[in-house]
Amino acid sequence: MKNYLAILFTALALLACSSTPSMKDMTVRMGNTDSIQITDMRSLVRNGVLTAQVTIQNDSKSNLVSYRFKWIGKNGMTVTDEESWKPVTVGKGQSTIITGIAPTPDATDFRFELNQYK
Repeated sequence: MKNYLAILFTALALLACSSTPSMKDMTVRMGNTDSIQITDMRSLVRNGVLTAQVTIQNDSKSNLVSYRFKWIGKNGMTVTDEESWKPVTVGKGQSTIITGIAPTPDATDFRFELNQYK
């Protein structure tokens, strides 16, 4: 009985660890974006379409940041063509919330791509 419980708890721990990717795993950084912090990342399905919300904070001297979402289907493949970069101005020490809506109901996951211009 003791061995059975140990195996059960180990299996549950492994399952819990593998279920949700971290914000770091879901972010693709390009260029020098070390001073841009991702402070929150959420998603939900609304009316059958995936909606993502990412909060970033700028600790850099540069105010111009660009981003795009990569929409991924349940098979792990991208479901649309690459989005164009979208600029956003975020002052030093400020944060902003960025929202993306998948262009198709086939998207079940996303990656947040971030770039900064100096």
